[in-house]
Amino acid sequence: MHRSHCKGIAFMLLLLMKAAPMFSQVTKPVFPGETFSFSVPEEEGFSSKGLSEIFTYVKENDVNIHSLLIVRNKKIVFDACFYPFRSGLRHDIASCTKSVTSLLIGIAIDKGYIKSEDQLVLSFFPEIKPTAKGFETLSIKDLLTMKSGFDCGFANEDSLFHELFPSDNWPKFIFDIPFVTNPGQQFSYCSCNYYLLGEIIYRATALSPENFAKKYLFNDLGITSVYWSKNKKGINYGWGDLALKPVDLAKIGQLLLDGGQWNGKTLISADWIKKAKSMNTVFGNGNGYGYGFWIDKDGSYNLEGRGRQRVHIDSIHNALVVETAGGLTDEQKERIGQMIGHSLSTDKKLKSDPAAFENLKKRTLQAAKAGTDSPVYAPNAAGEEKLFNKEMVFPANSLAIKNAEIISKKGNLALMLKQTGAPTVIYPLGKGAAYKFYQDTRSGHLYALRGHWKTSNIFEIEFNLLSKINKYLIDFTIGEKGNEVSIKEGTHGIDEVFPVPVINKR
Repeated sequence: MHRSHCKGIAFMLLLLMKAAPMFSQVTKPVFPGETFSFSVPEEEGFSSKGLSEIFTYVKENDVNIHSLLIVRNKKIVFDACFYPFRSGLRHDIASCTKSVTSLLIGIAIDKGYIKSEDQLVLSFFPEIKPTAKGFETLSIKDLLTMKSGFDCGFANEDSLFHELFPSDNWPKFIFDIPFVTNPGQQFSYCSCNYYLLGEIIYRATALSPENFAKKYLFNDLGITSVYWSKNKKGINYGWGDLALKPVDLAKIGQLLLDGGQWNGKTLISADWIKKAKSMNTVFGNGNGYGYGFWIDKDGSYNLEGRGRQRVHIDSIHNALVVETAGGLTDEQKERIGQMIGHSLSTDKKLKSDPAAFENLKKRTLQAAKAGTDSPVYAPNAAGEEKLFNKEMVFPANSLAIKNAEIISKKGNLALMLKQTGAPTVIYPLGKGAAYKFYQDTRSGHLYALRGHWKTSNIFEIEFNLLSKINKYLIDFTIGEKGNEVSIKEGTHGIDEVFPVPVINKR
């Protein structure tokens, strides 16, 4: 999930941090009474002309970024959404959730619900009978720092989740995972640790993590639009699946920059923030991990999640960078960081450049609008006759699709999917460059779909879960000996091909 943390991405993070401010419109508050206000980049030492280059790069290289928000000195200097993502949407922040869960543990300690991070985990689970010596010393701190000792990490986490979700007793399932080291000894990135932290919050406070967050964190920050997945017991996934608006992520970042203070009120103790952003594990590249935060060797720190969900916090420059995306390559991360970094000339104000600033505003507006260049939808009567309005039967696959049908009716397209354990859904399907949208009524997540004839016998559907991160490319290939389907998705490394029998509908 986060292998990149231990690689060379820290260089990009540093550049991105030093690039701090990026864009603005007018110097007025975002919302009455809010902390942030807008400012032009030059007023914070950044070049509007230099920052405009990011839009060219994103377009020319098909960078799957959704939003970028940069704040410096409580001034929003860049606020862009990239089509098809929309302003005002919540976005799944993936494992940035772990950092939020860490903050909730800190608040629970501050308020006396939990004694300290050294409290033993088993004290919250009296019904669990220890099966290994590791349980005797396993502490909350061991869970926070990813040093639980469980046989759980990048290599086997997906298979563990596959067994965890149908389980009726998640704590017992996790406690049945074997120990491979003693707690506190070795770093291994295990999301199950953070489920236990979420359940500890519930057992200590009688509030779900979401309700605890609303009572002691979100409400004070003015965060009112929240979705957080939970299990059958009502316990939110402490490891991920929290969805917030980018500006609300920036509020959390600003709270950390301000040492836990918000409008004159202490929401989190400065002592906890200091612990959370201190390196408990140091990696070979000099970066490290704290209490649910990824720490850069320069002292800046990050909330980080799959697909390039990120809040970068730089106390030295009093700056925040908030990103949401659907998966970026290492080269894309580094290049965007370089462009932002190179736009920084000084910590002092730059000479006003109205023409460059107006162009930056224009490019920002253009980025949020639909493009018309590619892909182009070319009608294919022969292919449509063989593929459309026919139900296809899928074997086992990563999307758990049982049956699918590309529906063509009165010039409009739609995609029907029957997935295991879920109701049948018909998604509107755009043609060529134009997306059509579907909003999940339960979570509020917005999906964008479009299709085109990639070749005369391959119809490609882009199924972009958008605010849920994943972008799937599903190719339907018409073959002489039968049809086949391929599914690709970058953030989970999905690349599969399989035959699909067709049911000719009457």
